[in-house]
Amino acid sequence: MAKTSENRRRVDRNPTAERSVDRAAPDARMMQLLTAAKDTFTSKGFAATTMDDIAGAAGMSKKTLYKLFESKTELFRAMLLRSLPEADYADAPSEGSPVTRLRNMLREAADVALSPGEIALQRLIIGERQASPELGRMFAEVIMESGTEHIVDLLRTIRLEPRFDGVPLHLIAEMLFGMVFGHDHFKLLTDTGFKLNRRVLDRRIDLAIATFCAPGD
Repeated sequence: MAKTSENRRRVDRNPTAERSVDRAAPDARMMQLLTAAKDTFTSKGFAATTMDDIAGAAGMSKKTLYKLFESKTELFRAMLLRSLPEADYADAPSEGSPVTRLRNMLREAADVALSPGEIALQRLIIGERQASPELGRMFAEVIMESGTEHIVDLLRTIRLEPRFDGVPLHLIAEMLFGMVFGHDHFKLLTDTGFKLNRRVLDRRIDLAIATFCAPGD
């Protein structure tokens, strides 16, 4: 009898079965859950947050939550994926020259990376780095690396300044992000009174593009 129960638990925790449940969940319900998870994580911290907390904030039972996500870490990763800029890149206007599309993509990335919710999430990850170092690695993998790859794909269609011949596109993408977001991102993380100036940010995007992209491309 104990063996039968153990087999049942193994079936219940089967990743394929869990993915099927995830796909079957209505989009609105999943968005509500991930929003509740993000709000709870950022207000209480990763270590202090329990699956009970998130289930209660989302208005569902813990049993239902565990059908969707096997662990708190898995749920946190899904919450990060929801923040992934690719969803917002899809909203960026796709018409115009490659340089115009790059400008639109960087503006959309700014809307994500520098938003109050994302800054709160990143402060959480920094604060939890000692107790939960895997959160930082997860953030770098899910957010930063995937966002850079989107820029790399677009840079392949753009004629760059000759001085950048032979420079890896991944490095150029990282430099673009650093030039565009570095100052504002640091200020937002460290100074709660700092207000983002979108006009200055757009100017910085134009200057960064002019640094790397050949004129008239």
